[in-house]
Amino acid sequence: MEDPQSPAPTPGRPLLGLTVLLVEDSRFASEAMRLLCLRSGARIRRADCIRSARRHLQVYRPSVALVDLGLPDGSGLELISDLAHGVPRIGVIIGISGDDFGAEATIAAGADGFLAKPVDRLGAFQSAISRHLPL
Repeated sequence: MEDPQSPAPTPGRPLLGLTVLLVEDSRFASEAMRLLCLRSGARIRRADCIRSARRHLQVYRPSVALVDLGLPDGSGLELISDLAHGVPRIGVIIGISGDDFGAEATIAAGADGFLAKPVDRLGAFQSAISRHLPL
């Protein structure tokens, strides 16, 4: 959810005011996504497994969830399904994976989109999220 006190997004920082929960067990991928979020204006919270993500979700509701499909304590698809059917639903849910097979399964689980890793372009990252945000 957007904070009514935060500044409005700008073309250079289209995710300003959003909080992203990144569920990713790879330190390298997590750090790369952190930099993409910060460059885009978003605040980021990180979890390295499903259990840690669920603890985060007990405390706050992010605007966006980026969920890796292969996590050490289970399938990210299960977490995506839970988030997609949760009330209130998280605004944007994106599955991420280094395997191309994941796109169809991610959408079937209830995600809004899929990002293939590694994400090497800032514009692709921003577009994957912003296209699902309410106008």
